[in-house]
Amino acid sequence: RAVIETFTARAGTGTLAIEGGAHFGERPAAQLQLKADHFTLLGRLDRRIVTSGEAALNFAGDGSSIKGNFTIDEGLIDFTHSDAPALSDDVVVVRTVAKKLKSSQPDPDTTDTDAPSGQAKAVALDVALDLGKKLQLRGRGLTTRLNGVLAITAPGGRLAVNGEVKLARGKFSAYGQQLNIDPGSITFVGPPENPRLSIEAVRPNTDVRVGVRVSGTAMNPRVRLFSEPELPEVDKLSWLVMGRASDGLGRGDTALLQAAAMALISGQGDSQAMQLVKAVGLDQLNVSQSTGEVQDTVFSLGKNLSRHWYVGYERGLNATGGNWQLIYRVARSFNLRAQSGDDNSVDAIWSWRWN
Repeated sequence: RAVIETFTARAGTGTLAIEGGAHFGERPAAQLQLKADHFTLLGRLDRRIVTSGEAALNFAGDGSSIKGNFTIDEGLIDFTHSDAPALSDDVVVVRTVAKKLKSSQPDPDTTDTDAPSGQAKAVALDVALDLGKKLQLRGRGLTTRLNGVLAITAPGGRLAVNGEVKLARGKFSAYGQQLNIDPGSITFVGPPENPRLSIEAVRPNTDVRVGVRVSGTAMNPRVRLFSEPELPEVDKLSWLVMGRASDGLGRGDTALLQAAAMALISGQGDSQAMQLVKAVGLDQLNVSQSTGEVQDTVFSLGKNLSRHWYVGYERGLNATGGNWQLIYRVARSFNLRAQSGDDNSVDAIWSWRWN
């Protein structure tokens, strides 16, 4: 019989302790208790997981089991550069199976000792994983926190995950805009590689609720524009990209909509302009023309301070000065705006749309 008197591992600011023992003989078995306290399970720059929890591990000849509860104290999953490395074309990997030497005239009654004696026994897995409040997901234009509890099991020897993950305080960059994810959830029912998606990314500070809706599964997602109330597709895209209806758009606005439509079809990444907007910490950077003439070009930029507060600056190319705006969104159709510059004002704006 063997007994673990002391086993402690340290990673980051936390510890991992194991106690228990094993007995040997005709039917060897081992029982271990594992306890993690703010243990850094992953410490990479793009993969960081700090966890706490307990688990009981039992290993025996007739089967093994793992049962426990863990909580992610903090974490970051960044898949911005998640492409896997690949070997060069001139590298060939050859895998061979080593076999035991046999006599030149093997006995036909003997069997190959290299053949597997039996299938590996399945592990009874029962682990509850609480994602906590500080697990962040970042990449491909998405920035969000993940909340929820997942049940991890292995029926029939196959890994299964059940539970719902909520996307909290999420942001999604699309079509040159910073969209708010509201609501957003990922539901696991069985195989972990193909969860169900239910995500809505909405443009803030508009009179019409408009955005991108993602449904379906991870292997077969369905992405489409939506609006409340329902609008034609060109108006949905106009509200999403320009923040206003398609009526009276200039040539510059139309070109921008065409570029956004091509991005929707091709799935291309952020443009250089959008990368510049991110670099300086802005949420919006628009160039519009009311009549299609160069002198009527208006530049506007802004930043969402929160879900309700927005600060922006707007200036015409032919103007001597610009206007600063501070907007508080009381409701979807009601805003309070304070403006300073060429035109000083305090406005209460209520929008009513009808067909």
